[in-house]
Amino acid sequence: MATTTNFFILGILFISVIGASGRSLLDNGSAGGIYDVTKFGAVADGKTDNVEKIRAAWQAACKTSTVPATVLIPAGTFVTGQTLFAGPCTSPKPITVEIVGKAQATTDLSEYYSPEWFQFENIDGLVLKGSGVFDGQGSISWPLNDCKQNKGNCASLPSSLKFDKIKNAIVQDVTSLNSMQFHFHLHGCSNISFTNLHITAPGNSPNTDGMHISSSDFITVTNSVIATGDDCISVGHSTSNITISGITCGPGHGISVGSLGKRPEEKTVNGVSVKNCTFIGSTNGARIKTWIGTAPAEAKNIVYEDLIMKDVQNPIVIDQSYGKKERVPSTSVWKISDAHFRRIKGTTVSNIPVSLQCSSKNPCENIEVADVELTYVGPQKSIPFANSCINAKAIFGGKLNPAACVS
Repeated sequence: MATTTNFFILGILFISVIGASGRSLLDNGSAGGIYDVTKFGAVADGKTDNVEKIRAAWQAACKTSTVPATVLIPAGTFVTGQTLFAGPCTSPKPITVEIVGKAQATTDLSEYYSPEWFQFENIDGLVLKGSGVFDGQGSISWPLNDCKQNKGNCASLPSSLKFDKIKNAIVQDVTSLNSMQFHFHLHGCSNISFTNLHITAPGNSPNTDGMHISSSDFITVTNSVIATGDDCISVGHSTSNITISGITCGPGHGISVGSLGKRPEEKTVNGVSVKNCTFIGSTNGARIKTWIGTAPAEAKNIVYEDLIMKDVQNPIVIDQSYGKKERVPSTSVWKISDAHFRRIKGTTVSNIPVSLQCSSKNPCENIEVADVELTYVGPQKSIPFANSCINAKAIFGGKLNPAACVS
């Protein structure tokens, strides 16, 4: 599977690199397979809503049958409301969206009929790339976020980039700025590679996860810088084969598996690898979190390794009481097993750098903590520096600072 995936991705990259070379002038506003949104009437004046013009460029590109098509957002600032790029497409694979300028979100929330700004839906073979910016203008809508007051059932603001039922895709070199809610939101996707992303929002911006992944498999996120007000990356329910590496995270809430179990339809998470990442001033580092839940499922085969922590508040966390004021003891119906935290070094501002708070109904099994060396740099020097384990069948090994805790 992995070999086939790699060949497909290399094929997409080759096609996207050769681009329009040798192509002739085509109909439908296209020159050599390039569907420039300005040829469909879009104007880069920073105020006109170009949603219909951008949609028209997509529809023409998607329905061509001659050469691989590219929808181009050129230099300039293009304001746009809720924009849907839907397939299936008849154009030869892959279809490309290239952003060179800035796409700027409309701030009137009444124009959003569902909680996403740009939505890519039902496409097999997609490339999204470019040196431009998706600007969600989130500072206008963040005061309307009520999730802190209504954590269990808060209203969703639009995510900047939603990928729904997308498979065999590459996203590279894209910048997402100040999303209203999630920057990237994946659901029902398979075989997507994300690389060299730049994701930015203030540390106090609510629910601005850099990327949230659910009901998806074979997703790779590499070599990216993510600074947000929530999880840098959150791996949600019903996912498998997720690979994350080379991420610089901070500010933000870390790279999390979860939260899981909030809704009964949520299924098992199996296979998450987080490697060679750096966390700078983040609230958490490596975190697994579940709600108490009503329907049992599992989070298993999870690896966090070769991580650097720089003044991180909670470097390693398993929290099975997520969403409850009374944090422990947990009675979560979710089972966490085969989770490995290896070769994690750096500094923490917490006196409890490793906190494994597992369920009394389903104690964690086969939890490995090995070669975890952390130095306390917080202000409360008189408080003991120690790990905490509850209902966790943890195996500690290698060099440890602080020493192992006893379940």
